[in-house]
Amino acid sequence: MTHWRQKPKRNDPKVVGEVLRERNERRTAALIACISEMSRRQGPDAVTHALVAERAGVPVQYVQWKYPSRETLIALARA
Repeated sequence: MTHWRQKPKRNDPKVVGEVLRERNERRTAALIACISEMSRRQGPDAVTHALVAERAGVPVQYVQWKYPSRETLIALARA
């Protein structure tokens, strides 16, 4: 039983999971857009983790963790 002044705790993991999923979808969409644009304008050799992360506004560590090689970055945009 909670005191009448005490607010009930709301630790709904479903809400947190949805927030994380939506954030990952936005990150992936931004990465795909940047990779596609860079590949089209400068060729696939211009695609690097640092440049893609900077232009997409995503932490470079996330990009390196999620897509460890340049080939996986380029394949992301082609899929």
